[in-house]
Formats: sequence, structure tokens, C-alpha cells
Amino acid sequence: MHLKISFLILLFAVSTNLYAQTNEEISKADYLSVKTGFIVDRYNSLGLTTYFEYQKDLKQNWQYGIAYEHSTHLGFLATDQLYQLSSNLSLLSLNGYYKLNAIKDKLFWEFGLGIGGAHVNWDNNNAFGVTVNTSLTLNMKLSKRIYVEASPLIILLPADRVYFSTMDVDHFSSFYAFSFFPVGIKVKM
Repeated sequence: MHLKISFLILLFAVSTNLYAQTNEEISKADYLSVKTGFIVDRYNSLGLTTYFEYQKDLKQNWQYGIAYEHSTHLGFLATDQLYQLSSNLSLLSLNGYYKLNAIKDKLFWEFGLGIGGAHVNWDNNNAFGVTVNTSLTLNMKLSKRIYVEASPLIILLPADRVYFSTMDVDHFSSFYAFSFFPVGIKVKM
């Protein structure tokens, strides 16, 4: 339910932005990214994640994006952590990106920083907090308008985004989460 509502809000924001643009602004590219994978959080919870982001080119290699990520708890990692929470996450963020081309607009990395909010739900409990995130994503062009997005260091570090917050939940004094084996598509609109 949260996923459907969030996706409708994202589509509304994209359509409102497109309607409000002048002819000069229309020449700048818009993108819609959809990714899936896993997310591992501070609470030793492993979840299946769905990620949506609207991105817009600003100047040269700079972009901004509005993203929503939601995870559903699948299980726990095998660690020696004393406490565990079966957490479900909702993360909303405003991100800034710098695009570094390996092959201009065909193969490139995006470095990103962002700020937003997190909602953690476990056993009918809720917590909210402010988050910061950093990301590094590899983009490979498949066709004129479609790119594949993945972790840039799949062999060494199969993650592309890390979240951090000072939010306190139960026995945990801070929050962090990172994506694990993310893969998705980006469509140029």
C-alpha cells in the first residue's frame, strides 16, 4: 500500500514538473529509474527493496533526483549482533549527482549525495529520522532511451547506496543501511 501511494506521488511530481517547464527547460533530459535488490540495515535485517527515482539534468554533468526506496523484511544476516529487528524501511531523499563519463553517455558512473527521511517499522512500532546518503552507480546504455544501472564494483563491493541517520530505535543508537546487489533500468523521457 505504501509503495503504491509513493509511486503515485512520484508520478504526480514528475508530471507536474513536466507541465510547468518552459520550452528552454524541456531540452534538458529527464530520467525515471526503477531498481530492485536487497538492503541490509543496522538492525541485522535483510530486506527485498524497490527503488524509484526521478532525475533531471542541470548543467553539463550535474543532475538532481527525488528518490523513494521501500524494503520488506526477508530474514536476518548471520552475524554476532546481540539484537535484531525485523525492520521494513521507507526512505525518501533529494539527491545531487555528478556524472563521470567513461564513454560519453554510453558508459558512466554517477556519484551522489543526498538528504531525506527514513521510516522504520517493526512489530507494530514506528520510528522516523533524518538521513543522509551517498551513492556510486554504474550506468550502461542499452538503447537510445534505456540504461541498465548496477553496482559499479560488483566483485569487490556489491552495493551502490549507503544511508546513515542518528535515529535511535530500541537498543540501537544510530541507523545505517546499504543496498546489496542492486540492478535496474533508467529510462530517458
